[in-house]
Amino acid sequence: MKGKVALTVGGLDPSGGAGITADVVTFSIIGVHGVAVATALTYQNTRGVSGFCAVGERDLKAQLDVLLEDVNVAAVKLGMLASDRVARELGSYLAQFKREGVPLVFDPVIKTGAGQPLYEGVPEKVFADVILPQVSLVTPNSAELAYFVDDEPAQSLGELRTQVRVFHGRYGLPVLATGGHVGGKADVVDLLFTGAEMREYKRPRVEGNIHGTGCLVAAAVTAYLASGMELLDAFEHAEEYVTAAFTGAFAPGRGNLIPGRTAAVFGDAERWRAYNNLLRAVSVFEASSGTYKLIPEVGTNIAYALPGARTTEEVCAVSGRINRVGGRVRACGMPAFGASDHMARAVLAAMKHDASVRAGMNVRSGEDVLAACSELNYRGAGFDRSREPAESADSEGGTAQWGVDQAVSGVGFVPDIIFDKGAVGKEPMVRIFGRDPMEVVRRAVAISRRL
Repeated sequence: MKGKVALTVGGLDPSGGAGITADVVTFSIIGVHGVAVATALTYQNTRGVSGFCAVGERDLKAQLDVLLEDVNVAAVKLGMLASDRVARELGSYLAQFKREGVPLVFDPVIKTGAGQPLYEGVPEKVFADVILPQVSLVTPNSAELAYFVDDEPAQSLGELRTQVRVFHGRYGLPVLATGGHVGGKADVVDLLFTGAEMREYKRPRVEGNIHGTGCLVAAAVTAYLASGMELLDAFEHAEEYVTAAFTGAFAPGRGNLIPGRTAAVFGDAERWRAYNNLLRAVSVFEASSGTYKLIPEVGTNIAYALPGARTTEEVCAVSGRINRVGGRVRACGMPAFGASDHMARAVLAAMKHDASVRAGMNVRSGEDVLAACSELNYRGAGFDRSREPAESADSEGGTAQWGVDQAVSGVGFVPDIIFDKGAVGKEPMVRIFGRDPMEVVRRAVAISRRL
């Protein structure tokens, strides 16, 4: 049995945020075997690049010759070429790939985001003479695109559209511009122009600076091309994958975020686990006698966030809440992501202080409830709504976030319970927190047995 193979040629990034090791992960997640050839060693971490060293022509040739005498590649991604010497040495190999009909995606790397050079020589001449005549697609960011068209980086989506047309007119190549800097505050827009058609893909902007975004887009397109897709389909599938990876972005060090390349695969599994864990916890809460004593007038909800969740759409909760029915409790609906606002925001606020605290639920307040919490030695803290700033009280879900922050600041950690004294028209409430919904429900059941 033979699988599809994609080759990445580029620099080695020790942080894993970009470069050939990151590409191989992307290839594998999409379902293509990845092989890699190094053009340079970079000295970097998530906070920045301190330097690089281009490989010698002999070492580059040795890597390629040994690999290609054994492996047939279905698509190639070119990343950091590092020097004129490396780029020219690659020329004959790229020409052979083109003769064989192998798609070749070029993600030009000239400088870091901070402006530090990542290329020794005169890239515009070598790219024009040696690289661009052989490639199938170029994937520049807005700064790199401006370099190719002798212009300033686009400041608007309209300017980006104009520049991709200029690029195609000059080089006759399809171009996929990763326009992360011009999509506005809320969105990121990538543009694919084939010469015959313009495609745009919009996704929500992720808070924080993500290292390796252009590398990820190019690698994903390469993988889908290797799998046999045509360019337009590869673009659409790649952008869906990139969106999932951006949603799962995380910080492995003290600097920038890197894409969560495995999020597209493991994201669905995490959602299924969250759903089932919450469903089991709700069943235990419903089956336990006396829990009806905890239900406030507004009802109860239990929320469980995905690892690294940032939005309420990544928090699973009970649709319609949990209400009292006689001497029992019943969930009004099934668990669903995005089903809660206030409790979900409270959990998200807690996660900012302690990422392991991913679950919470609200129950009624009262002297008896607080006494039970004390008897159980639950760590508690509270907040007073009368001290809440107007901008927080007036914003959607602002009180939930502000209240958690206030409680945590008072004790230095996320407590087991946070009690809200309420206000005019606002019912007093106790919120129970824990690592998962079963831990939270067990705490709630223990409280109910002391009432």
